[in-house]
Amino acid sequence: MDTRYAVYLHFELLEAIPKGGVHGRRILKFIESLAENPFAEGDFTQKDESLRLLQIKIVGDYAVTYWVDHPVKSVMVLSICIADT
Repeated sequence: MDTRYAVYLHFELLEAIPKGGVHGRRILKFIESLAENPFAEGDFTQKDESLRLLQIKIVGDYAVTYWVDHPVKSVMVLSICIADT
């Protein structure tokens, strides 16, 4: 039985990931890790307009926002942006 979750992100989010360098690799590694560990909690949470719980993980200088749909074994990455300081 496959316990991996599918990880989805809009193609445009790839442009937000720094090309090369340590930040880009760390962000991609974190996103890939969500397939194996979808229960990973972010550093912060917030609710969207539909009251869905969003996880926000700080990866280097960037914030990755995602939510997990456990019934369909999917992780939805919503945004990748420079973290507020």
